[in-house]
Amino acid sequence: MTEDIRKPVVASVFYPEDKLNLKRMIKTFLSNVPSDITEFLIKSNIDNIFGLIVPHAGYVYSGQVASFGYSLINEKSFDTVVLIGPSHRTYFEGFSLCRFKAYGTPFGEIPIDTKFSEALIKNGGGIFDYLDSAHTFEHSIEVQLPFLYSTLINNFEIVPIVMGEQSYENAVAGASVIAETLKETDKSALFIISTDLSHYHSDEMARELDDRFMKILSSMNAKKLIETVNQGDVEACGAGPVAVFIEIAKKMGKNNIKNLVYKNSGETSGDYSRVVGYLSSVIW
Repeated sequence: MTEDIRKPVVASVFYPEDKLNLKRMIKTFLSNVPSDITEFLIKSNIDNIFGLIVPHAGYVYSGQVASFGYSLINEKSFDTVVLIGPSHRTYFEGFSLCRFKAYGTPFGEIPIDTKFSEALIKNGGGIFDYLDSAHTFEHSIEVQLPFLYSTLINNFEIVPIVMGEQSYENAVAGASVIAETLKETDKSALFIISTDLSHYHSDEMARELDDRFMKILSSMNAKKLIETVNQGDVEACGAGPVAVFIEIAKKMGKNNIKNLVYKNSGETSGDYSRVVGYLSSVIW
């Protein structure tokens, strides 16, 4: 790898670093997804999906939940995958792109769609800019890549976007730029939105908070989602990216959503006193 490659930083921590074990783990996750989920697109006469909302914790805890979403794109092709995740380490006001040429994974490197990134900056009026430091140690984007590598069958590119300030105004502004840029390209695009839900509550409290999140999400009301998070009635570290995605989807006429599965970490760890919530959803 060279300095042009964003190196994996949570391999061996969030997911196996060894590509054979990683491949086996993801294959097992996908095989465990019920047939009513994997056949959802066919049964619903859906030609293609617009994007997924998936968690970004360690695979032991959230990998099976993420697989419900990724099962819907298994053996499919997209030219560009736009990934939007929250910033856990670096504060900034707008949206961060990076100057890396590719993201590294245990399976190999995934190239970045630099033309799309440049178009976002051109159309963004300062909302989008390069900030490599926001990407270097950020896991919310990285953990999605082995799933993409394992499911999509073509040589796709990615547009990794890390969101800074998660205000509704920022979400609307960012969504407008992304939708405008998307309309300028003839490439097929998929969105991957990265978020976990409530953190470190009891199982009962987590389910109450997360059920409220899912109900708001199902209404595709980005403003209410951000307001409810700000009020403390809902928790999601990636609420901003989710709000951006909702606004983009509505601008592009993608008004259908389905929450595929919800679980929390207690179901894996056995500790139900302090859990983290995970959700997979699809928009088409």
